[in-house]
Amino acid sequence: MTATISPLTRAATTTRKQDNDPKRYIAIVDDDDSVRRALARLITAYSFHVQTYGSGSEFLDSLQLARPDCLIVDLQMDDMTGLELLHRLTDMGLNIPAIVVTARDEPGIQHRCKLRGAVAVLVKPVMIEPLLRAIETATCGAGSGTATQAHP
Repeated sequence: MTATISPLTRAATTTRKQDNDPKRYIAIVDDDDSVRRALARLITAYSFHVQTYGSGSEFLDSLQLARPDCLIVDLQMDDMTGLELLHRLTDMGLNIPAIVVTARDEPGIQHRCKLRGAVAVLVKPVMIEPLLRAIETATCGAGSGTATQAHP
């Protein structure tokens, strides 16, 4: 018997309204296909335009075509870590508001992510409301460079 574990947890009924005009582009970078799909389904349901990438390199290559309003990036990936990706974006002179998602709630992670300009650090399993609040903060331009810690 195979069990499927959802990376997203619904804590309470979500009261956010959907936008009728999906304009904001959210990029999701995670090397776990099931996490990418789950996050994409959730975020798309709230009328965001979503594109997913399986690696930091794939995302960097996509920047030739479009720049997202917000980046959701996994901290631990094989090809390049989330922090390495944020560092490369900084080196390229790009300031894309980022939300870092991690399964490891280790001391210093929030501080290191903040130094790289993360808007938020969310610990897996990701809760819907903190994720949507972080996206709202990132896409509204408020709080850029201010990392917040969200626990399940």
